[in-house]
Amino acid sequence: MDCIVDEVVDPNDLEMFRRVYAEQLKRGQPSAVAVFQFAHALIRSNRRDVQMGIELLEGLLRRDTEDIPKRDYVYFLAIAHTRAKDYDKALSYVDILLHAENQNRQATELKALIEKRMKKDGIMGMAILGGGAAAVVGGVLVAALLSKK
Repeated sequence: MDCIVDEVVDPNDLEMFRRVYAEQLKRGQPSAVAVFQFAHALIRSNRRDVQMGIELLEGLLRRDTEDIPKRDYVYFLAIAHTRAKDYDKALSYVDILLHAENQNRQATELKALIEKRMKKDGIMGMAILGGGAAAVVGGVLVAALLSKK
């Protein structure tokens, strides 16, 4: 699980997805696939790019599209927030997945990794407090995920 969170995008791939996204953006709203591929590359890049990837993925969550399952957006948002060391948000997204799919092995492993990193970084207590606020947002996303089943 560490490898997927710490994976770094090939700069050529990032540039290719950036070009596709920019070309589609010039013509109107980019497809969900183009946005997702670009966001996925961004969250595997530097810290500033990770933040932009988070914004794009959150935008996809709000879009009403069936091109890519919303669970994928939620999963990669958890990974992105883990990379950004925003562990409370990462945990809230993982908990959303586990609430919708309690046997999801990837989500279970990601949650364990996040908790391990929180302990390593010494912020477990602070994240629990911040997680309460994130749980409110999470409730809305759980409802959206469950309604799409």
